[in-house]
Parts: sequence; C-alpha cells; structure tokens
Amino acid sequence: MKKIVIGGLGILLILGVVRFLASKSQISKPAPATNYSIRTTPLKSVFVPYWSGEINEKDTRYTTYYYFGIRPTREGKIYEDEGLKQITLVENIPNKNKELVLRMLDASVTEIILKNKDIQKTLISEVQNILVKKSFSGLILDIEIPFTLQANKQNQITQFVQQMCTVIKANYKSCDMLVYGDFSYRKRPYDLKKLGQYADKILLMAYDFHKSGGEPGPNFPFDSGSASSPSLRASPLTINYGYDFKQMISDAISLVPKEKIEVVFGMYGYDWTLNEQGTPLKSAKALTLKEIQALNSNSKMLYVTSYVLHGNDAREKNIQYVDAEGQKHIIWYEDEESAQIKTNYLQEQGISKVSYWAYGYY
Repeated sequence: MKKIVIGGLGILLILGVVRFLASKSQISKPAPATNYSIRTTPLKSVFVPYWSGEINEKDTRYTTYYYFGIRPTREGKIYEDEGLKQITLVENIPNKNKELVLRMLDASVTEIILKNKDIQKTLISEVQNILVKKSFSGLILDIEIPFTLQANKQNQITQFVQQMCTVIKANYKSCDMLVYGDFSYRKRPYDLKKLGQYADKILLMAYDFHKSGGEPGPNFPFDSGSASSPSLRASPLTINYGYDFKQMISDAISLVPKEKIEVVFGMYGYDWTLNEQGTPLKSAKALTLKEIQALNSNSKMLYVTSYVLHGNDAREKNIQYVDAEGQKHIIWYEDEESAQIKTNYLQEQGISKVSYWAYGYY
C-alpha cells in the first residue's frame, strides 16, 4: 500500500511538472518574425570628393567615408592625379570606416580595361596595394558607361566585378558596386542580380535622373505621375517622369537582397536658363545645396515663386527666378528634408543604409 501511495504521488508530481513546463513555454513563446526589421536610425555614409577640402573629424553623422577617389590608366596603373595626391583627406580620420572609390569615368580607358584580362590583373593588384597601404576598409567600383557605348558591356562589367571582388574580399576588405538609379528604366549595362552576388553592397545613385543637357526636372522624382513645373509663363510646362524612386526600389529589391542595397542622395541641383517657351537655352549649371540656399540672400535675383515638397509628386523642391540680366531660370534640387521623405520610405521597405553626394555640398 505504501508503495502504491508513493507511486501515485510520483505520478501526480510528474504531471504537475509537465503542465508547468507547458504553460511556461506558451508564455515565453516568441512572436512570429517579420519579413524585415526597420532601424530607428538608418546607417549614414558620405562621399568625400578629392576637391572637398578639410574634414571635420568631430562630425558624428556618418558611419563611413567614401573617398572619391582614384582612377586607372589604359595600362591598369593608378593615375598620379589629384585624386591620389589628396587621399590623405580621409586617410587620417580616426575611428571611422573608410572606403576607396575606383572612378572609371573615362569611357575610352574603361573600354580597354574591360577587354583585356592582363590589364585587369594589373589594376586589381594596384588597387589592392592602395587599400592595404592606406588602411581602407573596402572598395567601391564606379563604372559609368555613356549611352553610346553601352552595347555588349554587361557581361564584361560582370566578369570584371567578379574578378575584382574575389581578390579584394579574399583580403578581408569589402567590395561594393555603384550603379545608376535608372538602371532598369534606361537599360544600363548592369546585371544587377549577378553583381549583387559578387559585391557586398549595391549603391544606387538616386540623382541625375534629369540631365543637365536635357529638360528641367527633379533630381530623382519620388512618385510616379506628372507635375506642373513652374515656368514663368501662364501655361505651365507639364513633365511626365516615366519612372520614379519607388519603382527604382521595387526593381532593385526584386534582384538584390535588401540588406545589400544602399541609396545615394545627390545633395545638389541643376539651374536651367529658359526661353520664353519654358525650354532650356543651354545646358544647366550644377549647384551645390549650399549654393542654392545662398541664392536666398542674393539681392540681384528676383524670385517669382518657390515650390515646396508636397506641391508635386517629385517630393523635391524647385525655385524659379529672373536674374539681373532678365533671364528666366528654374532650379530643381534635393535637400535634407526631401531626402528624409525618401529615407522614411526606404525604412518602410526594410532598407536601412543611405549615403550622400557629397561632403561639403550641404
């Protein structure tokens, strides 16, 4: 009988422990994971052009400085120009990540490099040596091909990026790729899906959608549709964008993991001089955000109107004015406020990295 009682008590004790553990596991059960996490504060980086002057070492806004940069010769050597000479701008910044931009902007030089494997090996070795010697944490490839030379470049660019990033990453450095934000709309020669496999990050240039030599318009319109562009005449000029920031992000995340995407904002604008019909008389002049803001204190300018952020689908600001010679102008530009609207949207989409072109412009 004693054994039966003890056995019964043992069974009851075991059942109690099981129920307790079951209830505890229900209480501590984690919530289902969301598709992405939204950072309260996005990671912010900034491009530092070699012509930008001194850097404020106490500036805490940026996690990484991108030095722009060095450029190659036809032989794959690094050109001894101001870009290389001014590299000390970022070399001595303490406690900051610093990445080096290889600026391949000369189409004739890029054409030769992309076709020749031996020249590529020379260039990769040169870049690798500079990264190590100057203590950069990584490389950004900036390969810009004009429309007239885009044909048959996609595979060449992909293979070159693969070769470069394989070597750079093997030496514990990051390897990133900078591409036009309108890569899909204007059919740029980038295979973004493959590039996203080889590169650590894809940086999308969300600016220069409207070119200095073309019609006036926003740096990179936020939303689709059209907007009435101020034009100093009774009947405003209507601009149909055809593409926008939201679509760019949709196109990018269909090809590249969100955690590999970074968006670059251009903190500048273009100033177009207009004729009576509201079309440009000549190529627009590029103005930094600081220069645009300084126009407000210029007594020689007669301002007619200024459009604010929410007055157009672009979510960018524009100004129209008449200069001292009576010429009509329009400026479209990006500033901190308009960039924040786009940054908020990026966070909603699960993208938490942004950067700015460029240091000293704003």
